[in-house]
Amino acid sequence: MAKKKEQPIELPAIEVIATAFAAHRINGGYFKETRRFTEPTPTTFANKELINFKLHRDEYTPKDFINFKIYNKDRKMAKEAIDWLQRDNTLNVIAGTLSDFMRSVMQFISSEKLGSHAYGVVAVVPKVYFEGSKKKNLKKELKGSFRESKHVGTLGVPITGLFTLNETKFIDRFSCNVFNGSIDGDLVSFFKNIDQTQIVPKEGTTFKIKGKVKRHGENFITKFPETQLNYVRFKVDNK
Repeated sequence: MAKKKEQPIELPAIEVIATAFAAHRINGGYFKETRRFTEPTPTTFANKELINFKLHRDEYTPKDFINFKIYNKDRKMAKEAIDWLQRDNTLNVIAGTLSDFMRSVMQFISSEKLGSHAYGVVAVVPKVYFEGSKKKNLKKELKGSFRESKHVGTLGVPITGLFTLNETKFIDRFSCNVFNGSIDGDLVSFFKNIDQTQIVPKEGTTFKIKGKVKRHGENFITKFPETQLNYVRFKVDNK
């Protein structure tokens, strides 16, 4: 007699999405791939793996996985994200203009139950929600404050100034941070690798930077003139 095929385990969608928010909270963001370091630095598990290990612990769960709790605030954020994503994408759903990824996101957050096949997409939901809602708020702030932004410096020439950080985020694809801000009311951005010995500046802080003008372009949100720097150096203490 043929062995009966086991049915995949499905769990309430809201609990899976809440687990994704807990994973995002623990990792301090979204990581597509697991990162292992030499001791004593603990492993940073990919967000989708944290979800899987939390919801389906078994003999295959890595010994260095540290179990974590899912709090009510994670469930609250999950509900807020579902509501926001459904509102924000209503017109795109009707028009059929969603990307393949966003179609999967909308499908999964609208489901009653989810299996492990959905974890890779669901793991990104917090990132999509936080970045999407933040982008809308940031766009409003930038349009109100930087209409007079102009390009600064000369291509290839070093500049020094007091940089106010509007936004920073880790770009997993390049394993570095992008910093978006301004110098004297003019939009400025740069990419920089931040190692474990360095402090990532807090958004809203102002600190001295020195870098070389790489490009005169435009801000990706407002399309206002923006100067991109490279070889940037700075030091902050976030106190």
